[in-house]
Amino acid sequence: MPKFTPFSDETTPHHLDFEAFGVAVTLRASSEELLARAEAFMPPGWRPVQEDKCEYVVGIIAEEEGGYSVYTGTVRAGEAQGLELSLVVLEGQVRGLVALHAPRLTFVHAGVVAHEGRAIVIPGHSFAGKSTLTAALVAEGALYYSDEYTVLDDEGLVHPYPKPVSLRRENAMQADHTIESLGGTAGVDPVPIGLAAVTYYEPGARWEPRQLGAGESALALLSHTVIARTRPDQALAAIRRAMENAVALEGPRGEADETARMLLSSVAAPA
Repeated sequence: MPKFTPFSDETTPHHLDFEAFGVAVTLRASSEELLARAEAFMPPGWRPVQEDKCEYVVGIIAEEEGGYSVYTGTVRAGEAQGLELSLVVLEGQVRGLVALHAPRLTFVHAGVVAHEGRAIVIPGHSFAGKSTLTAALVAEGALYYSDEYTVLDDEGLVHPYPKPVSLRRENAMQADHTIESLGGTAGVDPVPIGLAAVTYYEPGARWEPRQLGAGESALALLSHTVIARTRPDQALAAIRRAMENAVALEGPRGEADETARMLLSSVAAPA
């Protein structure tokens, strides 16, 4: 059995205290160099804060026997893994804390862009192809908001979460790309939802969706909402407001480029 270093202030003397989307977190590391590497994986828009304001803690430790351990609080979330994979695990833990505890904000697992002042939201789990479709929409001129989270406020407006776009290579490994490197631009202002596209990639398929009713639309987003179980009333209220003047379409899609053009045409047309 490998021997793991216990997580404590003594074993992680280097720290960065930050706030993102109203959630204050202390990031701790066993070395200054490791802390610098981990800093690159912080959420979009983070800013330093005083340590006494931080309610949550995450950490990463270089183990003596090799590999790295990742902690959320005192719970080990990843162990004896290589540095790159451990940093990805750490990033996921930080994102989860922010999405779960952000006050007055509702995080939905969905890619999102904006076109002509309205958002196109693409809810979906990993491997559903939402990042690929999001990147295709950006390539067609849409403003990038996120390929990970649609962030809704109490009024149902979408706020940007502009993390790097994660696209899978042929070997199924992910690679992150800045939106600028893809020729796109990140959105800044909150926007209302114009269209929710509930879709997944199916080889040879064509985007010929059916329109969802109000209840179906809300459930389609709620099923991908981080606080659906912990704060269901808040989540449902935000989703209902967000979808008041929006259309939701559901169906399989084919290639991302063709589908992106159809979606942009749909959101540009009157609802």
